[in-house]
Amino acid sequence: MGGTLKQHYGIKITTILNAAEKLTADLDYLCSLIEQPDPEFPIADAVIYATAVSALSSQLDFITEDISGNDLSEDEEYVKLTQDEIGMLNLYTENAEDSIKHLEETCGISLRNN
Repeated sequence: MGGTLKQHYGIKITTILNAAEKLTADLDYLCSLIEQPDPEFPIADAVIYATAVSALSSQLDFITEDISGNDLSEDEEYVKLTQDEIGMLNLYTENAEDSIKHLEETCGISLRNN
């Protein structure tokens, strides 16, 4: 008795892999707009564009670098996360969604439609 119990949560490995794949595809698409500009989707605000790229990149880094080294569940289907990591994952997701929304509103670039 007297020991502390550290609570963990889990996220499916397949969910992490799918998120990483989607984020990579979104980043590739956004980067292609700089490498091969499309007259239909001009980048009207470089700061908003850069913020979106940065937010997606940060979210991808957190998923692939920060939590990928965490312990797995006994059945090896879940990556264990602490409550703080859940909060950070939520923060990165919200930042990315907000940045993408601003990009769509300002530049007309939608990752859902393009």
